[in-house]
Amino acid sequence: MLQNFISEYEGVRSDIKYKFPFYSRNKPICYLNPLKKVGAGLVFWNALEMTNSLSLRDMKKRKWFAGISYDTIDEVDFNLLNKMLLEAISIDGSLSSNKLRKQK
Repeated sequence: MLQNFISEYEGVRSDIKYKFPFYSRNKPICYLNPLKKVGAGLVFWNALEMTNSLSLRDMKKRKWFAGISYDTIDEVDFNLLNKMLLEAISIDGSLSSNKLRKQK
C-alpha cells in the first residue's frame, strides 16, 4: 500500500537499490525498509533538510537519514505522510535547482 501511495506522486519513479525500493525524482527522496519483526519504515534521504516534520522522524543511529516506522498499515496517517512526502519532493527540487545554479 505504501508503494502504491508513493508511486502516485508526479515524477516519482521507483527502483530497487541495495535490495530496497527507492523512490526518486532528481535524486533519491526516500526508501522503504522492511522491519525485522513486522512492518516497514519509510526512510527519508534528505531528512536533515525536512524541518517541518523533524519531530515526527526517528534517526535510529543514522547520521543523515531519518524515517517513520509502521507496524501495521492501520497506523499510517496518509494525510501526514502526504505532507512529509511533499516536503521531501520540494527539497529534492530545490537541491537540484541550487546545483544547476552553481554549474552556470
